[in-house]
Formats: sequence, C-alpha cells, structure tokens
Amino acid sequence: MKQLLMNQTFELNRRFTIQDEAGHVTHEVTGQLFQMQKNWQLLHEKTEVGRVTRQTFSMLPHVLIEVDGRVIATIQKTGAFIFSDYRIDSRELQVDINWSTMAFAVMYQGQKIGQGKRRWVRFGKQYELTLFDDAAEVLFLSVVLGLDRAKADKTVSTLFSDNWAGGKK
Repeated sequence: MKQLLMNQTFELNRRFTIQDEAGHVTHEVTGQLFQMQKNWQLLHEKTEVGRVTRQTFSMLPHVLIEVDGRVIATIQKTGAFIFSDYRIDSRELQVDINWSTMAFAVMYQGQKIGQGKRRWVRFGKQYELTLFDDAAEVLFLSVVLGLDRAKADKTVSTLFSDNWAGGKK
C-alpha cells in the first residue's frame, strides 16, 4: 500500500505534481492551455506513461484515458445542462465515484487498485490517494487525472472550464 498526494499548481502549462509519503515527486502532469483539443500527459522521469485527452468536437464532451498508447477508458457526458452526468466505459475498469465529493475507488479486473478523495486547498486542489497495487500505479493515476478533467467539465460550462485555480466550483 502506498500513499500519494496529487497537487495542482497554477501555471500556464497546467501542471500537477504527484508525491509519495516522503514528499518526493514521483510523477508530473502537464497540459496545454491554448489548444482546442486538450491533452494532459502523465510523466515519469520526463517520459510520457499516460495521457488524458478531452475530445472537443463531439455532440457530448468525452474524455479518453490512455496508458501505453492504448485507450483504457472513456468518460462520456450523458444528459444535458442541469441533469448531466458522466458514464465511464471500460472493459476491465470499474470506478465507484461520488461526483459531488470526488471520493472514488478504482477497480481493475475485479481487484481494487486504489482509492482517493479531493481536498480543496487555498489556491487549488489536491487529491489524497491510496494505491493498493504498485503494478497498477500508472493506470490508477491516469484514471484519477481523467476523473479530474471530467469533473472540471461537469462543473464549469463556460469559456474558462479549464481554470484549475478558480477556487471551489
């Protein structure tokens, strides 16, 4: 079992850092601000190990979660406006999530690989994560990033939907 902390920092390149219990940065997440199709890369030692892409040009927004160049899950918006929700489609992945509190558990092939919850901090947000399977670390972190991006789209439907540092949404 491993405890991780995913911290959002406000920079133009949209950066998250992921730290272990000792405070060492294990992964980084970077994204592009001025692109129509939004991409976020999960980096380990400056090498991309996962990617989250928000598809812009579709009837209902959706987020693709990729690990090792393969799409492992899609988060699709269902419904519209006030009554919208999100559906998570994956063959081997199940996510139990409370969208209002962002408390979640992730299972892969029937085994719980991790859980987490979002905390609001003064100038952003952070996720407190518990990883149960070290071999599934990249998968778990990619899913957490995908959930964060879907939640950002769900709660803010304005031009500034990617403003991570706008305070509590």
